[in-house]
Amino acid sequence: MLRKERRMTAAEVAAGMGIAVRTYQDFEAGKGDLDLNKILLFATATGTDAVSIILALLFRDPDLARQSMDNKLPTTFWISFREFRDDVGEQLNVVPPALLLEGFRRVYEEIRLYLRKRADSAEDWLERAIAEAYRPPDDNETDDQA
Repeated sequence: MLRKERRMTAAEVAAGMGIAVRTYQDFEAGKGDLDLNKILLFATATGTDAVSIILALLFRDPDLARQSMDNKLPTTFWISFREFRDDVGEQLNVVPPALLLEGFRRVYEEIRLYLRKRADSAEDWLERAIAEAYRPPDDNETDDQA
């Protein structure tokens, strides 16, 4: 993707969360007890995914939060799961894990196919073409070839 992200300052994040900068710095450093409300405030202030952050903490996998901060996959899953749960209610208890696993695998395969197609998209082609066009000439190239 050609876009560039701008990092927010601690003061900007703290202001977005409605807390003091020092309180934000302590939160960021992991000082104090886990505060779900601060995670929600942080995610709202930064436009990231609170569920990703919580799962990253739970599974000690910070990449999970980073890799899903833009698409908000865990929150998307949670919301769709909640809708499904509201629809089927107590019947959810009788759904075998193997059926769920097979469904998830089908979804993941669709995502893999999407990512393969996206890799060949015009945007990615343009990014690669620009990188190639702007690369310095090889030592073997002469001025006549350039």
